[in-house]
Amino acid sequence: MILLLLCGMSYARESTYFLGMQNSKYAYVGMRPYENWGLLYKNSIFAQDVELQYGRIAVFYSFFLSNDLSGKCFFFGGMRFNGDYYDVGSELELKYTLHPRYLISRGVLQPRYDSEIGRMLGYSISVQTKPFEEIALFAGFKNLPEYRDVERRVFVGLVFESGHLKVEPEISLPLEMDMERTRVTISFIYVNSI
Repeated sequence: MILLLLCGMSYARESTYFLGMQNSKYAYVGMRPYENWGLLYKNSIFAQDVELQYGRIAVFYSFFLSNDLSGKCFFFGGMRFNGDYYDVGSELELKYTLHPRYLISRGVLQPRYDSEIGRMLGYSISVQTKPFEEIALFAGFKNLPEYRDVERRVFVGLVFESGHLKVEPEISLPLEMDMERTRVTISFIYVNSI
């Protein structure tokens, strides 16, 4: 594993930086100074006092196994600012491109430990199609925590991509189809090179 990490550390000609928001709940900023390696910091944007906010730091590695199969691996740790709880974990994301425009499948596996909740295993499986030049549709099911604990949900959304910006509005609801627990979230990322 260490040899794989060292082999992947070729320096990028241009460093890439990015900033964004995840699930309308977390803001993040990051940089990829190496070809395959990067670092990011994520912070909650809850309407709470500063000591109740949550921060996470992560390193990630991007890889390509073939022209059709690629992925990312994250290793992270975070905690609430007042020290109430912490979590550590990893995340493996795989993307398989059956057709570059009409059918892309994604899978995410996230083993994680939370100091209050314990061990948990999150996952997400989805498919995406892009019927228009800058608009794609996606759908799937997941139990990845949007806050802290896992919960099984189905989701559907859109991807608007133009230039350096990608915006993803999403609607999700529990597998039990409890309409009162429907969530509408927005994620976006802005990527540029320096």
